[in-house]
Amino acid sequence: MKLPQGVRDWLPHELARKRDIEQILRAVFGRWSYEEVQTPTFERFDVIEKGLGHELTELSFQFNDRRSTALALRPELTTPIARLVSTRMREAPLPLRLSYVATAFRYYEQPQEGRLREFTQAGVELIGSPGIDADAETLFMAIEACDEIGMSDATYDINDSRIVDGLLAGVGLTGDAIPAAKALMKERNIVGLRAFGKPLLIDFALRRGGRDGIAAARKVCRTAESQAALDRLETLLIRAAALGYGDRVSVDFALLRDLDYYTGFIFEGYLPEIGFPLCGGGRYDSLLPKFGYAVPAVGWSAGVERLLIALERRGKHISRRRHRVDVLVSGADVVATRERAAGNVVRYASSGQGEAALVAEARAHGIPRVVIAENGDIREVRVTSVPEKRLPKANTPRKTEAL
Repeated sequence: MKLPQGVRDWLPHELARKRDIEQILRAVFGRWSYEEVQTPTFERFDVIEKGLGHELTELSFQFNDRRSTALALRPELTTPIARLVSTRMREAPLPLRLSYVATAFRYYEQPQEGRLREFTQAGVELIGSPGIDADAETLFMAIEACDEIGMSDATYDINDSRIVDGLLAGVGLTGDAIPAAKALMKERNIVGLRAFGKPLLIDFALRRGGRDGIAAARKVCRTAESQAALDRLETLLIRAAALGYGDRVSVDFALLRDLDYYTGFIFEGYLPEIGFPLCGGGRYDSLLPKFGYAVPAVGWSAGVERLLIALERRGKHISRRRHRVDVLVSGADVVATRERAAGNVVRYASSGQGEAALVAEARAHGIPRVVIAENGDIREVRVTSVPEKRLPKANTPRKTEAL
C-alpha cells in the first residue's frame, strides 16, 4: 500500500537518529535560555493568512470543520507563536525567548528530498528585542547548533531587506518596477533583470563577499534605512570574525526570503553538497503588530529532515547510546525491574526458551548480557564470551554491574 505523496514512515533506527538531532537542538536552545512552547497542529485560516506572506499562504493545507470554519495546517511555526504571544503572553516581561520542535505541513506540488509535505521544524523566536544584538544572537545560535550536529563547515549568507530597497532607489526604479525587480533578484533571474537596463542590478544579484561588498553598496544605496542596514551588516561581519566565523559568513545582496514577511536582517545556512538551505531566519517586525501587539521580533529555524539528509550524505550519524538494549532477562520480573531501576534498557524474553536460544537472541540484537531465572536460581551470561556468574536469588536482590 502506498503512502500519500510527501510523507514518510520512520523505522526505529531512522527515528532514533532524527530524535538525536532534535535532542541536540533542544540542548542548544536551552543553553541560550530559550523556553519551549507548543501550539496546535492546525489554526484558523484567517490567523495563518494574516501572519504569512503570499508564498507560504499558497502552500498551506486548507479545510473546513463541520461548522464551516476555515482552518489550515500550520505551514511554519512563527505565525502560531506570534498569535500565542499576542493573545496569552502580553503581560510577560520582554524580551521573550521561545523555542519549538514541531511538525509543519506544506503542499508542495512536487514533493522531493528536502521538500516533504509533512516535516519537522525546529527553531526559536526572540520577541521584543529590536537591536543588532538580537540579530547576532539568532545567527550565532544557528551556527552553534549546526556545528554541534556535525556541520562545522556550513557557510552562512546574510542580507537585509532594506538594502535592496536602497539599491533599487539608487538605480532609479519606482512604482511597480520595485516588486518586480525584487522577485527577479530573489530568483537570480539575470535575463529578467537585464530588461530594466540597469547593469548594477545584475552586479548586486551576483555579488557575494564581505566588507568590500558593503563598501560598494554604500555608493549606490540612496535611503537612510539602507545605509543603517549596511552598518548593521558590517558590524555582524566583525562580530562573526571575532568568534572565528569570519570565513563562513558573507553578504549576499540577492538573498531575499519571503518578500512580504521579513523586514530587515535575514540569513540562510548552506552545505556545498546540499541543494537547499539547512536553516534560515531573520527579522519580522511587522508580524506581531498584525495581531495587535506592536513589538519587534527575530528568529530562525531549521528543517530536521534536511539536517538528517546532510548527515547521511556525509556518511555520518549521531548516536550516544551504548547499546540498543543493555540486558535480556528471562523468567524474573524482579530482576527486570531491578535492572530498569539501575538505568538499564531491558528486553524481557519469552518464557520457555533455553539458554542457547536466549544467547542467540541476545547476539542477534547486540545485547551484551543475558540474565536467566530458573528454579529459584539466577545466573548471568555475558554474550561476549565472558564466563557466566551466579547472582543472588530474586528474594535478596542487589544492584547488578552496569556496562
